[in-house]
Amino acid sequence: MANQPRYSKDHPVVAFIALLLFFVFLDFYISAIPSVNKLSQYIAVIKTLNAFLPEGQKYYVLAMRYLENALNTAQALGVKDPLAFIVRGGDWKILVLSWASKYVLTFGAVYGFLYKVGFFWVLAPFILGGLFIVKNSSRFLPYLMWLKAFWLAPIKDLQVIRLILLHLANPVPASITHHNPREGGLLDHSLRVARIALEIGSPLDKKALVLAALLHDIGKIRLYRKERVQKVSAPSPIVIKPEKKKVVERWISLEVNQRVVNMVTIREISKRFGISLPQEVWPVIAEADRRAVKEELKQGLYNAGKYIKDVLAELEYVKPKKDGWRVGDYLFVLAHAFNRKLTLKLLRDDPTLPLDPEPTAVGVHVVAYSLVEDKSVPLVWEYKGKKADSLGLFDVRVKGTLFRAVYCFDLTKINLDVPQMIKENELEVLERGDQPEGEEAANSEDAQGGGVSATSS
Repeated sequence: MANQPRYSKDHPVVAFIALLLFFVFLDFYISAIPSVNKLSQYIAVIKTLNAFLPEGQKYYVLAMRYLENALNTAQALGVKDPLAFIVRGGDWKILVLSWASKYVLTFGAVYGFLYKVGFFWVLAPFILGGLFIVKNSSRFLPYLMWLKAFWLAPIKDLQVIRLILLHLANPVPASITHHNPREGGLLDHSLRVARIALEIGSPLDKKALVLAALLHDIGKIRLYRKERVQKVSAPSPIVIKPEKKKVVERWISLEVNQRVVNMVTIREISKRFGISLPQEVWPVIAEADRRAVKEELKQGLYNAGKYIKDVLAELEYVKPKKDGWRVGDYLFVLAHAFNRKLTLKLLRDDPTLPLDPEPTAVGVHVVAYSLVEDKSVPLVWEYKGKKADSLGLFDVRVKGTLFRAVYCFDLTKINLDVPQMIKENELEVLERGDQPEGEEAANSEDAQGGGVSATSS
């Protein structure tokens, strides 16, 4: 028994390794030097992988480079056999890399796939969390509002954040037809006032300036309300099927004294939040408010100059209810009629503009500022010692009747033929505010605010 040969239990493993090495060598011998056809097949595979898994592109390029190096060197040596390749002086590393290119290509595809899947799983918690928050928005809304208020606060102070939260909970416009006439406009305006106040009121306490800016128009949260309106066009004799009623929302102002409501609301909120402000801050806030309004009205100015001649040519100068009057080389036109025509032309060229042709509607003040800022518009700023206001407007009395908010244009700079229907002494130019108290304008639109004002809100 002692003379019997002893066999190791590792013989099957050794045999398997030997067989594996043989197949590896065989695979190396067959594929180390690629053919032109094989290279074209690789190119087709790489194009497909690039289309679906572009994240692994750098590995695809690497595999292609290895193959091209091996093929180019083999062609230069004139061999197709790996052994001959080495005998002829070819670098064996090129052969190894060429053989390994298929595995590099496979790794690139796997990497691209895992990148996509992994990226999805990284995003998945955020996507699911976002869906959960949206579904339960009513629960998370207070916390989100706190975060937004903290982010917006010029000074990270509890009273400031609470006032911003009050604005966020009541997102009213800063005005209905004047500056920032959009939802949440009051908060935007108040933050702009705070920024300007901090710039011009440096000797005063910064917190007091910010609090005053957030409070200065706070009464508007009680004044402005949304109402739903059904817009129905007149029935057409041609269309049998009636048009579907459109429900729109618009902001309205309660018919109360804005100044009184504002003062009462400031007092109530200051008491509730424990805010005590020195009187010195209010003149600074008033100046900051004026500058902020001007900034807001000048946002989105339109190119008004190119429409001036066409608008003036379309106004009515003959009928009893005229849009304007010519006196010598000067043409006086009612602001509400002129701005309506100008707005219609702007909307004709771009219907998406946030404008309304009605003289008391959104956008009219931006149109008015566009006239002032456009240096090509031949507005007259002084007539016989009378000066126009900041929007280029006069008041005029024609044959004893007062008309408010009137532009004056210099006809020597406009090639336009307008008939002169009145004498020079029949038209009196007044500066805005010069007319006697209690005197009413002749046209109802001016009396309702159709003539724009630099300070109305």
